[in-house]
Amino acid sequence: VLIVAGMILFAFPPLIAGDILFEMERLFNWPFFDPARGGDPILWQHLFWIFGHPEVYIIFLPSIALLAMIVPTFAQRPIVGYGWIVLAAVGTGFLSFGLWAHHMFTTGLPIVSQGFFSAASEAVAIPTGVQIFVFVATMLVGRVVFAIPMLYATGALAIFVFGGLTGVMVALAPFDWQAHDSYFVVAHLHYTLIGGMFFPLIAGVYYFYPFVMGRMLSDRLGKWAFWLMFTGFNIAFLPMHFTGLRGMPRRVFTYPEGLGFDLLNLVSTLGAFVMAAGVLVLTWDLVRPLAWKPKAPKNPWNAGTLEWAEGDPESPWGIRSVPVIESRYPLWDQPDLAEKIQQGRFFLPDAEEEKRETMVTTVLDAEPLQVLRLPGNSFLPMLAAVFVGGSFIAATFHWWVTTILSGVIGIGVIMVWLWTGTSMIPEKREKDAGLGTVLPLYSSGPSSVGWWAMFITMVGDGTAFGSLVFAYFFYWTIRPDFPPPDVTGPGQLYPTLAAVLALLAWGLMLLARTRNRSGHELKALLMVMASAFAALCSGAAILWAPYVTGLEPTRDSYDATVWVLAIWTAVHLGVGVLMQGYCVARSLAGKLSARHDIDLQNVTLYWHFATITALTTALVTALFPLAVGGG
Repeated sequence: VLIVAGMILFAFPPLIAGDILFEMERLFNWPFFDPARGGDPILWQHLFWIFGHPEVYIIFLPSIALLAMIVPTFAQRPIVGYGWIVLAAVGTGFLSFGLWAHHMFTTGLPIVSQGFFSAASEAVAIPTGVQIFVFVATMLVGRVVFAIPMLYATGALAIFVFGGLTGVMVALAPFDWQAHDSYFVVAHLHYTLIGGMFFPLIAGVYYFYPFVMGRMLSDRLGKWAFWLMFTGFNIAFLPMHFTGLRGMPRRVFTYPEGLGFDLLNLVSTLGAFVMAAGVLVLTWDLVRPLAWKPKAPKNPWNAGTLEWAEGDPESPWGIRSVPVIESRYPLWDQPDLAEKIQQGRFFLPDAEEEKRETMVTTVLDAEPLQVLRLPGNSFLPMLAAVFVGGSFIAATFHWWVTTILSGVIGIGVIMVWLWTGTSMIPEKREKDAGLGTVLPLYSSGPSSVGWWAMFITMVGDGTAFGSLVFAYFFYWTIRPDFPPPDVTGPGQLYPTLAAVLALLAWGLMLLARTRNRSGHELKALLMVMASAFAALCSGAAILWAPYVTGLEPTRDSYDATVWVLAIWTAVHLGVGVLMQGYCVARSLAGKLSARHDIDLQNVTLYWHFATITALTTALVTALFPLAVGGG
């Protein structure tokens, strides 16, 4: 799950950047993908598939995590080769970012590029195979109990191995040229996703249903559902390999008779109905009344992992105390652990102050660092999502007044939510967390959760910005006239001025953080206000540069790309000013001080990234044209 989180951090932003370019072209006719005005649709393919192929493993790895819990449980022994499966997951996550262009072998990529991406696509089969062998080895050395979750797990392994083998085939460029956009690819995709995601997901439903609902699903209905789905799936999708090799294209819903597709498609249709029958049986098993389902015993599978230590699912609380864990399978290796947890013999056994709390620990060894106070229930996050999302939805319909109003209200709700639900100043500095451990209730800077939340958010944000910069240099590589020879903008003066002002705003924030920490809170407040003014001037300069030099974003992809980079930078400077205004308000309200300075710490961290964004935009748009002899 940690690896998937990291992959999401770097895979989704390129898609966001591509969507921004698409929406700017759709709304305002900016020609990012129009070849007649210097654009290129291949840019969209790059940005989409930089997201699209890691996304396959973002779907796949959590399912592998389910199997990594289910297989040891029903083999009744710890997983074999734990270190190997961890390294394999890391390798899968790393390699998945180096093979996106194997979806683009037929677009005319250079042969060298095709060879690189083909080799990377073959290499990713190695860590995937390691994970499969780990599961098979665990089953071989254990005594497997084929309960319903394990039945789906073994079916998933069988299907996924077949899909992986066809994946190795389409990773070869010469074969892909023949099979691309055919039903062979449809078959490969479904063998991979059904085996790598759907069947493990159903296994997880059966495995965790007693944990969530306190009831057992039907063993008889589960077997019927499995065999109908397993059989129907193979009847439906196995023939598609042959229809694809016979030349049937995907995304084409009709075809003439006599091409050799008729019988194979009839068989696939019958298989789809059989699989649908299995899904209906599964659905009935899930939705039938709870009273018809037997009550689940505690830990019905005799699992060794920690979640099964929880008490009765019908109780109004979750876990009574936070335990000390000594192995990966604590319920097998630590006698009476579940009872000791429910007796409150570990950390945070009682909510003395009637506050929501959790523990912050070190990353590797889970040594306690802090007791973190959490906000209570609130509809504000939902309202913020509705209004901010509504502003984007309204923009797609050109409802500009609604867009602005919805966005302003959304930002206002976020501010209220932050003010009332975060950075809470505790009534005391520290508390007894149990087991003789006294922990602080407040921290800021790199030791706080909020600081890391800002850092991670900015890494994703920076990846999206990097994708926009990638678009700029993509055009430069494919066009001999980028920048066009008749273009004078955005020049060097205003981008340079914007960069200097951004550096000034950043420097003032660093000084404000230092002064505040030393107790000079008034000086810190004045420096934050001065930084905000410098940031506003920087944003104005970065937007004035393409405007005053006559760049027309509807004329050429160069003009449009410069404008997008400038707008992105100005918006981020503006967001930084909003954050600085929030800090000023917190300071005036007495909620920001030398000791309680998490807001200032987090905003200063944001300014590191905002300044890097401003400097990069200035370098790319102002100095790069000079380096290549344009502008």
